[in-house]
Amino acid sequence: MSEVQLSADIIARIDAVLKQKHMTQRDLAKKMGRSEAVISRWTSGFPE
Repeated sequence: MSEVQLSADIIARIDAVLKQKHMTQRDLAKKMGRSEAVISRWTSGFPE
């Protein structure tokens, strides 16, 4: 599996879990002790 495909799969999984748990990126950021901007970059395919 290519790195690009793996990244896309991870992004899709994060989005699916957030929807399943009725969470926002803000909620995830708080739980992880990260900024919302970091989570946004992760879910848009841009690394930290």
